Amino acid sequence: MAKGTSIAVLLRGSAPSTNDCSLTEILDLFEIPWTALTVDEARGDKVAALAAGRQQFSILTSAACLAEVLQRSETEAPPTWLARATSVFVYGFQVTDPCKSILRQITGDPEAEIRGPGQSPTTVSVTDSFPEMCGPMSGLQIQLERAANTALVVRNSNLQSIVGMREGHLFAEFTYSGVRFFADSSLAIVDIRERTATYFDVKKCFAGAVPIVMYLKWAFRDVCLTSVETSACLIIDDPPLWPRYGLLDFDDLLRLADKLTFATTIAFIPWNWRRTNRDTVAAFRGSGGKLSICVHGCDHTRGEFAARSLELLDRKLRTARIRMQALRKNTALNHENVMVFPQGAFSPEAASALKRNGFTAAVNTEVAPTDGALNETTLADLWSVAIVRYASFPIFTRRYIHHGIENFAFDGLLGKPCFIAGHHDLLRGRGSELATFLRLLASLQWKLCWRPLEDAVRRSYGVRSNGETILVKMLAERLLFENVGATTRRICVMKREPQVASLEGVEVNQDLIAYEYIDGHVRVIVDVPPGGSADIRFIYREQLHGSPASESIRYRFGVAVRRYLSELRDNCGHRLRSRA
Repeated sequence: MAKGTSIAVLLRGSAPSTNDCSLTEILDLFEIPWTALTVDEARGDKVAALAAGRQQFSILTSAACLAEVLQRSETEAPPTWLARATSVFVYGFQVTDPCKSILRQITGDPEAEIRGPGQSPTTVSVTDSFPEMCGPMSGLQIQLERAANTALVVRNSNLQSIVGMREGHLFAEFTYSGVRFFADSSLAIVDIRERTATYFDVKKCFAGAVPIVMYLKWAFRDVCLTSVETSACLIIDDPPLWPRYGLLDFDDLLRLADKLTFATTIAFIPWNWRRTNRDTVAAFRGSGGKLSICVHGCDHTRGEFAARSLELLDRKLRTARIRMQALRKNTALNHENVMVFPQGAFSPEAASALKRNGFTAAVNTEVAPTDGALNETTLADLWSVAIVRYASFPIFTRRYIHHGIENFAFDGLLGKPCFIAGHHDLLRGRGSELATFLRLLASLQWKLCWRPLEDAVRRSYGVRSNGETILVKMLAERLLFENVGATTRRICVMKREPQVASLEGVEVNQDLIAYEYIDGHVRVIVDVPPGGSADIRFIYREQLHGSPASESIRYRFGVAVRRYLSELRDNCGHRLRSRA
């Protein structure tokens, strides 16, 4: 395997195209250094310096630009500077004679063809023989909603299909004049600046997204931020701490967790803090981390954290915190300091309120604010480990099983944690469907580390080696770095913080330390001894607006009725449906 490259060279026309701009956005997202090289510059001083330099580079270009460069070459071999590239990524093979000509030249197949896009659903197959590039997507077969893309038809024994379909190759590797080429038939590169109100789905947007991510994560593995592990957690919303709730039996869940080795965090409604079963609480305490609870709203009323009022949000959060503290005092059961929004509804102000109230992170299925709040979420946010668009507070995304194994795998390729969302009905048939899906997850080319939810988000961050120092990109308000090596490791922790005035301090292993503020980021330098760890926590000034919620009798009665009716639905509804 060739050594990773250090810089991307974007070969383009004299004016950047839409696809060029999309590529640069993806390069910037992955923090890959790049430089642009126009076709006209491909014979000047700039390219001469590139050819003479010692720095490794890979080239990203469209089929049209590559054709223009090779046509200008005085020999049949590629120019000297191009031959020095570690690899070349070519995309945008249109059904035109120039694109067919360049495909035939670089593949060595005089009959190579480009088939036009179809509109009917199609199935693509990801190779299982290139796990270094395909990662957890290796070996998957994915049914796309529609083809809508060209396919490369090449008969070359040296060609390796990375992503294939019935019509031909969507993404393939071959060698041309000693250089590794990667041909992506995608006509366009996805624009990650596009705003979105729903989760990313590879079944709807595979071409222009998955191949380029696979390539960049592989080709620039020495400069890309990578995750230290793929943390995983099953999150079940709403159940009180009773032996059984709806289709969820905690004894069955714990037996399944022992058998398949996974961890579950219950998104616990603070309103239920007095309504717990002693034996169930004891099972949680003695589960060894397989069962835990986090905070699920406050009263679980509709859209309670979609509110825009800072005063109301602070009151709700203070009430939730007091209830969870009372639960801990009464039962000795600790909780994960993570919020799961009821109904997935949140406002931008809720993110700011959670930060001020000391939460580590939020985990959510919905990716955009609700109730008329301005949606600023982009595809780039969804491709990041966590959304930090709102008050720079981390909102980690989670998925339901019906989103499909391919989306969980793509999240893993991006470096995101594996968070599964569900309700009590996920344990239908004693969890047979869940067990099948967990076995499918375990079969992918990754190593899942199942943990309680807060522990999982604390370990979800990006790292990159920078000489003797490890750069750590912190996302959650708390981070755990473990040094498993035999020597002391110096880490440079960077966290984006536009509201540094609200930062009270930074703790490392419960001791306050000095920090710097540079270009909108807080920077902390920590030396971690061999076998040691650094528990880093950001502490913010609590600018609270008022006391805990003191609601009217009518409101409290309404909350109680809502909770009891919800429990009646969950506990009795499934029995009625089974008899129907």
